[in-house]
Amino acid sequence: LFSVTLRDSGEVALIDGGTKEIIEIIKTGYAVHISRISASGRYLIVIGRDAKVNLIDLWMEHPATVAEIKVGMEARSVETSKMKGWEDKYAIAGTYWPPQYVIMDGFTLEPIKVVSTRGMTVANLPEDTQEYHPEPRVAAIVASHYHPEFVVNVKETGKILMVNYEDLDNLKVTTIDAERFLHDGGFDSTGRYFLVAANARNTIAVVDTKEGKLVALIPTPGGTPHPGRGANFVHPKFGPVWATSHLGDETITLIGTDPEKHPEQAWKVVATLEGQGGGSLFIKTHPESKNL
Repeated sequence: LFSVTLRDSGEVALIDGGTKEIIEIIKTGYAVHISRISASGRYLIVIGRDAKVNLIDLWMEHPATVAEIKVGMEARSVETSKMKGWEDKYAIAGTYWPPQYVIMDGFTLEPIKVVSTRGMTVANLPEDTQEYHPEPRVAAIVASHYHPEFVVNVKETGKILMVNYEDLDNLKVTTIDAERFLHDGGFDSTGRYFLVAANARNTIAVVDTKEGKLVALIPTPGGTPHPGRGANFVHPKFGPVWATSHLGDETITLIGTDPEKHPEQAWKVVATLEGQGGGSLFIKTHPESKNL
């Protein structure tokens, strides 16, 4: 099943990837920004720009919302726990306003923990002053497969938070100083390394979710990187690469992602391709396809 956003009607369409038939159209929040499948494959969780979260049971005869919550006024990101032994146990949503993330019961969406993201900005350039930011928005969130952690990207402070959900009463958060204006991103082909665009700084930040640390900050030669979740494929010369498109620029940037077998290319821009038009919001491929 594909979950396809029907933006202005505030719905998602569930479309069968085999038959191309619409299975169900489900009312959601306005302009769903992210659809995530749970670890078990049973649940689809979506969040609208209006911060409404819908938990949809795909195993019902007619898939439908079984829980919903409004976690704020405006939002972009939602995810469910993916670590082995913790599948579907928790959900997390990050909001633009208020500046916070909310950890919820994965089966009922009952809120368990609300955490503010207000704080100091990172300092990578001379003009950066580590000043206090009162309204840092939460951008992309992904779930680690190596630890019971959510990877929470805080846009204006430039900090990546590794939020451990083992013990929510004694919350452990690893803070990684990356680069300001974090936006969207995705994993490399192994699922270990998370690559996220700090788009207004023309940079891709790479985090090792196994070691819980920053690996690299990679300047991109195109305009503003906007990968969606990015695209992974094997380049005939450079080995495994991850690709990002750009806003307002037709450049497609390829970054090497194999530090073991291709260390000389790892975490470097190995090539650029020229796409069509003036830029792109998303880039994708498929393991069975030779097309990008």
